[in-house]
Amino acid sequence: MDWNAKRLAQYVRLRARVKYNGLCREARVGYARFAYWMPVRDPDFLSIGAPRAASTWLYKRLSLHPDVCLPKRKEIHFFDVQDGREAYVYGPDVRKPMFKPLDLDNPAHWRWYRSYFGRCNSNKLTGDFTPDYSLLDVDRIRDVKAHLPNLKLIYTMRNPVTRAWSSVRKELWWRFRMYPHEVNVDTLVRMAMRPGVLVRGDYASVIARWETFYKDQILYLFFDDILEHPQEVLHRVCNFLGLDPSPFDALGGHSVRVNDVPEESIPGEVRDALEIYYAAQAGFLAEKFGRSFAR
Repeated sequence: MDWNAKRLAQYVRLRARVKYNGLCREARVGYARFAYWMPVRDPDFLSIGAPRAASTWLYKRLSLHPDVCLPKRKEIHFFDVQDGREAYVYGPDVRKPMFKPLDLDNPAHWRWYRSYFGRCNSNKLTGDFTPDYSLLDVDRIRDVKAHLPNLKLIYTMRNPVTRAWSSVRKELWWRFRMYPHEVNVDTLVRMAMRPGVLVRGDYASVIARWETFYKDQILYLFFDDILEHPQEVLHRVCNFLGLDPSPFDALGGHSVRVNDVPEESIPGEVRDALEIYYAAQAGFLAEKFGRSFAR
């Protein structure tokens, strides 16, 4: 890799941000152990993914609604476990913060989590947008249900092949300000076929786990609908959450993409490998939702 000054600076910034976020989280959890006076409340809904499927767009759009109050931090990662073991294929490793799983039976841990929503008035809806919640196992989802039985869930999906390719492009751009064409195709295939990338497009397994406990409390959205009809999608979200959709009618900018990375066509070798792997997903999406994705 060409380690020019710009890419080195980007790498150093990312390392520093990861470290800073980890320290802030540890400090805030520690503070919650004795800060009984913190205002707290439960979230009304969770956005559980999928990653690279417009959850940031939805977060930014809903934050504009007068009857919604969202935490300043989009992804709180209370229910999932970040153990820092995600393997990188290209370039030096940048570990995620290694957090111990938070204990859902520990009042202090709940106080820390609920404090993110405590600043919101009770007459406004609030929620947690953490796409990695889609990866929770059945036991963890059972615990979530026991504590928050009335939660509403939003799950957004996109073509699993293009979702995985978007993940690869994001990793290269955010870590090194690199374009895929600067990396050989074999490496791109290995990046796309990592378990940590593939599992996030396993929609059938995600839906099966969450519907076990929240079957009638999930709204399913599709990335393509957001691109083509963002206003209609926002109306569906408002109806699901019990919000008045009219404030969005007066707002513009719904078609603006956020959290995006430079576009580049997916190489044939990468597409072929992903399409073979996700063949069963395509059948599942067609059967359950009547959705098919063009190449």
